Amino acid sequence: MTKILPGRTRASARLLLVAMAAGPLALTACSNEGSHQADTSTQTPSSATALAKPSDTASAPNKAAQDAAAQRAAAAASGDPVQPTNTAVPDPKDYGFGKAAATGAHGEVVAYAPRLVSGRVVVPLTFHNGGDQRVAYTVTVTVVGGRQKSPFSVVEKAGNVWPGTTWPTQADITASGATVGTSDTNISLKVVQYDPFADTN
Repeated sequence: MTKILPGRTRASARLLLVAMAAGPLALTACSNEGSHQADTSTQTPSSATALAKPSDTASAPNKAAQDAAAQRAAAAASGDPVQPTNTAVPDPKDYGFGKAAATGAHGEVVAYAPRLVSGRVVVPLTFHNGGDQRVAYTVTVTVVGGRQKSPFSVVEKAGNVWPGTTWPTQADITASGATVGTSDTNISLKVVQYDPFADTN
């Protein structure tokens, strides 16, 4: 028969037995029930150490985060580290299309030598708006040469090109019979510029 200690109910005695089976930490928690002072003299050194250092372990991640932030700040370049290093808008030459084969609209529209792309013969084009207003372009690319001796034309459009920007595209001239890498193909351009917001009715 379990002896009930003075000042404890039968229920608290049962809790005490359960706590004793669970270990020193649970025993400490249960012995505080009923506003009784815990007997810390029975705690093992390891449990006493665990109870004595919660604030130290809680501050460790915070200190590690502060150290990491300090290291990042020390390694960052001067100025704003997220500012892009290259903010330049690409020029027509930046697309790597090579030498110009024809130009139009005072050099704003450039056609380049035909090339083979996915089995199709295409003429790369760049539209560069050198003005201070948005512009739309319609260009007729005419090819003379290749297997067909009669001129072959195709129309390409670039709508709403912002000032100072370049719009790259390509015209498919496979049906013209032109071949890549030969000098027997002549290209000409007819360009129409217009306000993309103008009322066309």
